[in-house]
Amino acid sequence: MSNKSKHLEDITADDLTIMGIYIRNAHVAPTYTEVLIQVSLFAISALLTILAVVTVFKFTVFHKNQRNIFASLLLFWFELLLSRVILWKFKYTLTIDYNGDFALLNDCERYGDCEVFENWSDPVFVAANLRYHYMFVVILAPIAILSERIFATVLVKDYERKSRRWIFITILFFQISLAFTFALITTTFGLTFPVLITATSIALLSSGIIFGFVEFFNIRRLRILEKNHRNGKYSLSIRYQLKENLKTLKLMRRFFLSIIGFIVVMGLANSIPVLMNMSAYVILIVRQYLDFIFHSNPIVLIPIALITIDAYRNYVTNKVRTTLGYRAKSQKVDIRKLKAPENVKESDVYFSIFEKQMRKK
Repeated sequence: MSNKSKHLEDITADDLTIMGIYIRNAHVAPTYTEVLIQVSLFAISALLTILAVVTVFKFTVFHKNQRNIFASLLLFWFELLLSRVILWKFKYTLTIDYNGDFALLNDCERYGDCEVFENWSDPVFVAANLRYHYMFVVILAPIAILSERIFATVLVKDYERKSRRWIFITILFFQISLAFTFALITTTFGLTFPVLITATSIALLSSGIIFGFVEFFNIRRLRILEKNHRNGKYSLSIRYQLKENLKTLKLMRRFFLSIIGFIVVMGLANSIPVLMNMSAYVILIVRQYLDFIFHSNPIVLIPIALITIDAYRNYVTNKVRTTLGYRAKSQKVDIRKLKAPENVKESDVYFSIFEKQMRKK
């Protein structure tokens, strides 16, 4: 047994690898109650994910490329579900077939000391890569959404009128490829938890800086258009696209905060027991329940997403009201509000009409 392998067995080590943590959790056989709880959470998560995908495509609030990015992000959760099913198979094999004898496991399955070419077919290695691939897909999601908005900013003249599916395909390809690369690094290069947190923080910080520049550029260009709306370069479609960019970026700000909050909470919950020198048993239990939360994250993240987007929130609220036998909230327009104030620009009136027509498409 190598020194590295011996070290990976120490669950209280400060530089315990991510894969080492994963393997220690994989060695713990769940009770029937824990399995029942996880299955129930997975069923709720799957239902919420499917309903969320349907809701995303139900409305044309966002551009089709952006809706595709949202939907693909939601559907990636089933990759995490598959990871858990494969891990359960490994736990069953370890408990039933091997009778809990760790000596029958190879170094990857026992210590987390894995190699791509040697362990590519090991269930625990496959499950770990699926898990961390999903995790990095989520971490890269703000960059993916922001990239789509950059395309929308550059192609502002006619972006809303063309599907440009190649943009979504390109972004998705790079998102999947980068996540796959980072997942392999995590499972084979002995990546530690502090390194993971640092890399994630740098990625989110970079996204935040780029986000600020894109938002500033869109605000500046929109103000110039509204101030000099009579010059030849003014266009209702350009103004509409700039407003759409700013609306999406506003929602992105909430998304950034949600992702950062989720990472901080998970990181603190994982690190505090170690820093407080708690027993290995307590650390293992904490990490096990954090694992439950991570795998059932749609139960938390999807409601938050629905609450932050007005159109989705109104749709879900009306569905709940009608299901409970109440009348849906009226969508009638108050005719007293149809008359435009005297100080409204003529261009604003035209833009309002144009915006309503775009919403109907």
